Amino acid sequence: MASGKSEYLLKRVDPLRWISGARYIGFKPKLDSREEHCRSGRNFVEWIYVSEKEPEKILEYVGVEHDIVLIEEIQFFNKAIVEVVLELQRRMKNVVFAGLDSDFRGEPFGEMKELMFRANELTKLYAICPVCGDKAYYTQRLANGEPAHYDSPIISVDGSVDNERYEPRCFRHHSVPGKRVV
Repeated sequence: MASGKSEYLLKRVDPLRWISGARYIGFKPKLDSREEHCRSGRNFVEWIYVSEKEPEKILEYVGVEHDIVLIEEIQFFNKAIVEVVLELQRRMKNVVFAGLDSDFRGEPFGEMKELMFRANELTKLYAICPVCGDKAYYTQRLANGEPAHYDSPIISVDGSVDNERYEPRCFRHHSVPGKRVV
């Protein structure tokens, strides 16, 4: 989080659009109250929101005219997203996705472990820990200013619960009360 994943995603594909004329289509998970379409960013990508429970709907939107498929916040999609990505690759689409590799507990997030295993190329970004200024690879969920308990739900959209927020954290300052240390 706060590492510039969205900007990096667009920076990776924008030169392809300008140099080779590659055409792309972008998807984001529809988390409850979001719209179905949205134009965002300085590059004006039209993002199509798809239910995180039905990632196979992505396949209905991707046509022969699309060279690149962008998927934002891929960690929120259910496990069918792996088959969707594989099908897009079978269709010879260049799939570029961004997402968090770990949840607030510091554990693999959703299908990211499988997706990262199957990726041809990986770039791991980091934010800056607001506590010490070190590289922050973890997401800290805070509830009323305190670290959220391990038993809290994995997915909680930032701002959907009063007094809950997320911050990037380094290993030293990432804390999860109730997490068993092995």
